[in-house]
Amino acid sequence: MGAWLASLSLATLMLVVAGYYIGLSALASALGFLAERALPRRRIWDVPLARGQYGFELLGNLKFLAVQLPIATAFLHFGWLRFGEGSALLTFVGMYFGFQLYYYGLHRALHHRALIRFHRWHHRSRVTTPLSGQSMGYVEALGYAVGYFAIPALCAQLGDASPIVAEGWLAYLTFNIFGNIFGHANVELGPRTTTWRLVSIFQPPYVYHALHHARWLGHYGFASTGLDRVFRSEFADWRELHARVLGGASLPSLKFRGAGEPPPRGAGHGPHGD
Repeated sequence: MGAWLASLSLATLMLVVAGYYIGLSALASALGFLAERALPRRRIWDVPLARGQYGFELLGNLKFLAVQLPIATAFLHFGWLRFGEGSALLTFVGMYFGFQLYYYGLHRALHHRALIRFHRWHHRSRVTTPLSGQSMGYVEALGYAVGYFAIPALCAQLGDASPIVAEGWLAYLTFNIFGNIFGHANVELGPRTTTWRLVSIFQPPYVYHALHHARWLGHYGFASTGLDRVFRSEFADWRELHARVLGGASLPSLKFRGAGEPPPRGAGHGPHGD
């Protein structure tokens, strides 16, 4: 696949990249909305969306694509991201754990007072939809591009032969983009096993990230509880709330908390003054 990508003209590569991103985004969004509609008893939040939410989320998605498409095309066309022979599985695993580490640091940084303005767009969606995943400003979208392209490109320079296998890299990119979009759906698809400690490191229930959007501080990991556990940014009540949603009782308020979670430490922590 790497050789095929390198053989494409710039115009053809631009079309391939655009078709990939737009097609995958549309498919994941459609399936996310279908899941919300098909499983009303698994709804996480029984709270209305913000006024005009679909509109600003669509605009945020356009901003995301406006950053990703030219960067992806440039890295592939100019050979900045070199591909080699080897194990696609090892590339996928390396990308998975590398992105987890990078994203946790990026996400924590974006919640710092000095950088919070670059993350506000994404957090306008307090009750999330499939369109929330890629709804963000240009700077945050650039942060994703670093994880998708720049870091793998640097790793590809570690030896004479690149350790990055095109098929493994593309498989992870697809997994990441699809999961980011579908995982923002306001529906709980995770079974009880996703609350087990080991399982949740790789796939926590959907309510896990939904609580991040509602509470702002905590649950910074990308579809993982692992680093939140290490750095003590994990809410105490997410398992309790997951059980409630699985039982057919949606969460009635963005301020709703389980018995194990203390009340907020004070006002002014989030982008909405709460």
